[in-house]
Amino acid sequence: MKDSDRLELDWLLKCKLEELIASVRPMSAKNCEQIVRAILDRIGGPSFEQLLMRIVETMVPRDGRGPPTNSDEYYFAIRDLFPHVPPENDVLGRLLCFAMRMCLLRIEKNPNPTAH
Repeated sequence: MKDSDRLELDWLLKCKLEELIASVRPMSAKNCEQIVRAILDRIGGPSFEQLLMRIVETMVPRDGRGPPTNSDEYYFAIRDLFPHVPPENDVLGRLLCFAMRMCLLRIEKNPNPTAH
């Protein structure tokens, strides 16, 4: 990771919520993924793939309900993957912000991946 990338990540982890939202909105899925991976490297925890699996499992509940409409449900779905991160630390919310944006952009790009 370059120093400039490290400084950007530091800023994204400490900026105000409004600044975070303004920063993530124009990002590509690839940029969001890079940030998710960098945050995971910094805080430790599950792999990128394990995080995504938990998010997808939450998006597609087994009981047939639709995806949650409340961001808290996604937060609590991943929270147990990071027992070493204090609940008062908002890094998981920021991680989820980038991960969800990445997922949304990729789903929008390929809304029907099984179509031929």
